[in-house]
Amino acid sequence: MALSWKVLITAMICFLQSFVSADSGEPKIKAFHFSNDLELGMRESVQCTVKSGDPPFEFSWYKDGLTLVDMRDISVHKTDNFMSTLVISKVNSDSNGNYTCRVSNKVGFDEKSAILSVKGEWLHACVFEIVQQNLVLCLVKYRNSF
Repeated sequence: MALSWKVLITAMICFLQSFVSADSGEPKIKAFHFSNDLELGMRESVQCTVKSGDPPFEFSWYKDGLTLVDMRDISVHKTDNFMSTLVISKVNSDSNGNYTCRVSNKVGFDEKSAILSVKGEWLHACVFEIVQQNLVLCLVKYRNSF
């Protein structure tokens, strides 16, 4: 009989711990996805939305592990206290990569990632050699096979 009480008490403790940790205040965010038919010059945007957790939240965006900053074709807007939007006004070959939204608060953080792949043709520059301090470049045109 003593063993069954121990099992019952252990089960109740586990249940209560899971209930408490489920509402710990850590942010939980929704997954986001890029369109799979993006071509050069198109516009794309994704939203990072907090579905639970205690504000205030801090939103951070990364591309291939590096912090994203507003630049010519990329901007980040905090829509409200629970959402941030990443906008790429004109996708190009440099837009390809793994994008991550990270949301944090005083309790913890959550992050989700998605890969952006652009279809189409573009030019890439490659350095062949440096000849007497003159940089020689070649331009290589190829088709992306996504």
